Amino acid sequence: MGKTQKKSARPSNKKNNGLKGLKSSSEKEYMSTNHDEVLTSDLKKLINYMNHERENIENSEYEDEEEMKTSEIPCHSKSKSKLNIEPNRFWYNIKIQPFSDSKKRMQTDKDISDLYNNAFRLLNDENDAYEAIRSRRNASDRAFYATMLKSGTLKDRLSTLSVIVEESPIHAIKALDTLFKMAGKENRNEAIQAVESLKNLMIEFLLPPDRKLKFFRDQPINKTIVSNKDLIVWSFEDYLKRKYFELIRVIEILSHDVVIYVKLQTLGIIFALFMEKPEQESNLLKLLVNKLGDGDRKVASKASYLIDQIFPKHPHMKKIVIQEIGQLILHPTTNHHSKYYGVITLSRIILAKRDTEVANKLTDIYFILFSTLLETKDKEIKNSQVSHSKTKNNNNVTEFEDAVDSKMIAALLTGINRSYNFAQIDNTVYEKHLDVLYRITYVGTFNISIQALMLIFKVSSEREPFSERFYRALYHSLLDPRLIKSSKHALYLNLLYKALKSDPVLARVKAFLKRLVQICGHHEPHFICGALYLLAELIIARPNLRPFVVQHENRDKDNDDKSSEKNDDSSSKNINLSTESQKNDKQYDARKRDPQYSNADNSRLWELIAFTKHFHPTVALYATQIINEQPINGQPELHLHTTTHFLDKFVFRNPKKYDKIKGSNPLLQPTVTSEPGKVVIKKGTGISKNELNVNSKEFWTMELKDVPVDQIFFHKYFTQKHAGKNLQKVKKKKQHSEEDFPFVELGEGSDDENEIWEAMKSEMPFELDSDLENEEGDYDIDDLENFEFSSDDDDTMDMNSQDI
Repeated sequence: MGKTQKKSARPSNKKNNGLKGLKSSSEKEYMSTNHDEVLTSDLKKLINYMNHERENIENSEYEDEEEMKTSEIPCHSKSKSKLNIEPNRFWYNIKIQPFSDSKKRMQTDKDISDLYNNAFRLLNDENDAYEAIRSRRNASDRAFYATMLKSGTLKDRLSTLSVIVEESPIHAIKALDTLFKMAGKENRNEAIQAVESLKNLMIEFLLPPDRKLKFFRDQPINKTIVSNKDLIVWSFEDYLKRKYFELIRVIEILSHDVVIYVKLQTLGIIFALFMEKPEQESNLLKLLVNKLGDGDRKVASKASYLIDQIFPKHPHMKKIVIQEIGQLILHPTTNHHSKYYGVITLSRIILAKRDTEVANKLTDIYFILFSTLLETKDKEIKNSQVSHSKTKNNNNVTEFEDAVDSKMIAALLTGINRSYNFAQIDNTVYEKHLDVLYRITYVGTFNISIQALMLIFKVSSEREPFSERFYRALYHSLLDPRLIKSSKHALYLNLLYKALKSDPVLARVKAFLKRLVQICGHHEPHFICGALYLLAELIIARPNLRPFVVQHENRDKDNDDKSSEKNDDSSSKNINLSTESQKNDKQYDARKRDPQYSNADNSRLWELIAFTKHFHPTVALYATQIINEQPINGQPELHLHTTTHFLDKFVFRNPKKYDKIKGSNPLLQPTVTSEPGKVVIKKGTGISKNELNVNSKEFWTMELKDVPVDQIFFHKYFTQKHAGKNLQKVKKKKQHSEEDFPFVELGEGSDDENEIWEAMKSEMPFELDSDLENEEGDYDIDDLENFEFSSDDDDTMDMNSQDI
């Protein structure tokens, strides 16, 4: 009676378990002990049953010996008479009687319950008959299974139970019960291994590939003729559906474990079940999405990565996944951690032209979260200003805003920019948030400002009244000191190129170009190369900018005016001052807020001349080519001009076979496109596979005109080094020849030396100075005797005499 009471009490305890809360330690110990006793008793029953069948076979062996020797056909016919269903590894392929719509009968709840009990009894009888037949045929296998279940390790027991289920799942109810009980144990190791075994069985054998499981009530039980075979299959499907739901509850409990390894393993199991089978996909998706809010960053990142892997195989589930993530991040009790990883996951979804509805849904979620985030931040800032009213703490407001929500706002703006091109939403939705976006461009971090300016440009380019405000904000961002250390130089230059290319006001474009060239003196060479490449492409796209860049600024007329002003009398000074102020109004003023009124069209881009003498050879080459109206043939890849790329060549680093992909999705990688004016920067790429190694023979043998200007240094160095080695070889040969012929007079080997010298000069990539080549200007020792040299004393005397 004690065991039966524990068995009857256990399901209620397990039902109260799950997600309702943490239990006390005494309750856990009782449950663990109770669970172990039930599992041990079930294993003993299974082993005793198998041993009992083996003993019956051995005792009745002499009775069945003659029947087994005669023929195997009667045995098969006998098994067919006992089994309603033949053993099958894929139970869902078992054919049942077709359903006829013409003949139906109504079933009450009591009739369905009685029919279900009868079907479950038939399923148990079918399992007992199968065990008896299999034990009679394969007694040695059954004995081995019993031994492994009794004295084997944990992996041995799991493997044995899995093999029993694989033979015929519909005839392995007891083995399945044992596996499900092992999965619900308190021991983490045993539970996670049992869940892993059940996951493999569910994917490979138990769950149908193209449909969901049905309860017994949902089957066509109102047929006039229902065979025992139909009842057995339906009852097993009902049993499997209920057990699978219990497995999902066990997986949910394991996903909240304190050990990170267990949570990561559980995430992999959830993802595999969701991807392979449609059964319980909504619950599995909720479990997967909820892990975005896990307190551990590894678990949240793994969940985001797994969600990103759903769409290549199931592209039509984008809307369902987005809706589930939206429910998570828009819930009022969701923490900041969950919202951030949810937005990161949404912003990584690849959209296509047919995903208009998906893009609209994404945009709605972004703006709802954006508005709620700013409302809460405004309240916090007001509270902080009230509590810290002193001027000492007023500067902490912007720091607090940047530190807490900079990543969130950046992720939101990235997602909005990606979904904008695919969504079909009225521009009034975007215009409501323009004031907030302009505020972000001045207050947030610079990378966030770039994202905000990109979104403003997309919205304001369609309406003229908003464009002037956008160009003022973009003009102000050129003087932002954070631009120097920003990691989004390529993104910023691309935005600048698009904005200037589409700007209808030419004077404003000139003001932008002057300020851009002016700030290049404070930037690294890779940014300057990108800016000069942008300038060259703008001249090609807008030829009316060529005089502004190429022609010199005329100052002669101003000088004449200044000289004439000196000759005027005092009576006309007031008139001249007024005219001078009018002239000053027409001169270029870089301090104007609005680029339209800086009078840049009255000036020229003379700042570009300074970069023709820049220390970086590529910058000097680009500037020279622009002034000489030559096209720039360089690649629009900024990382080729960085210090890191130069040092990689300096240490003779070998080129990589392939560029490293950052992240999981290759569609989100920066690539060089054919769009003119667009620049790209790649991080961590090192030396490209298309570049030659500087210490290779192919690089030495290149002609100087074919060598890039930033690699001429390497070419000269290795050429001189190679020529020096040849000279040492010649000197060694000469020493050997002098040892062999010690009485050779000087001058006899001059012809050989001249030939060697001419060969060395031909290999050098530069021309020697004229004084080294002019042999006629060299003096002999006899000529030096004719010169008079003054002493130091004479020099000092001459200096003293001059002083006097």
